[in-house]
Amino acid sequence: MNTLRPYLLAHVETRHDYFADGLCRAMVFEPTLPCAEWLSAFDMLVRANDHSMSLHVPEHRLADLGDELRAAGPAMTLDFAVSSRDPAFAYYTDGPAAQTLRIALGDASDQATWLAGLGRRWTLQWHSRQSIWCYWLLGEWDEKVLTIVDTQGQREFDALGLTPLDDAQQAHCFRSRAPLALSERAPAGLQLRAGHSAAATRVVMSQLPAPRPTALQYESGPNGQQAVSEIFVSR
Repeated sequence: MNTLRPYLLAHVETRHDYFADGLCRAMVFEPTLPCAEWLSAFDMLVRANDHSMSLHVPEHRLADLGDELRAAGPAMTLDFAVSSRDPAFAYYTDGPAAQTLRIALGDASDQATWLAGLGRRWTLQWHSRQSIWCYWLLGEWDEKVLTIVDTQGQREFDALGLTPLDDAQQAHCFRSRAPLALSERAPAGLQLRAGHSAAATRVVMSQLPAPRPTALQYESGPNGQQAVSEIFVSR
């Protein structure tokens, strides 16, 4: 037996609703001081990339680790602070930007059962912030009727017409009727249509863009502060 072979204790993957493939990248896994002491004491190996981490221990240290766990008790965990290097992370994330990963190494009172339970896979999940999407159409728009249509039938927008953008400029404004989840890519089928009547059918833009994460502001409303994401579309 190769006793130096790394034995998988745990694997964790970070995920986020915001990203098209669901993986949450640019993540940092930082052990707490007690965790770092355990990693050093048992020659544990941390292998990490930007969206996952694996924790290994050499096979020849498994027995020592089991002895120490029996003394420490089944509540023993190895704790890591997990955060993002992305400066925009807090803008598109709902809730705390950092999470604590607690890897439970299990009850080692029965050696065979304990070994069989190692190698567990964990997932840390973050969720997208929701905001009112506000589209501003800049430039000359001669169409009599402009409307935003979601061909998937999941999102509805109110057309507010020409609305003051600043002291010197007006623009056509559309606001989502409900908060929408921010996303890396624009939802498929979100179109700008035009026509000469309420039944606007001519597609002017087949795919409207998603808001940038940092284009976030807050408005006061009857229910408190409301997040609003502005998207500027030029002709």
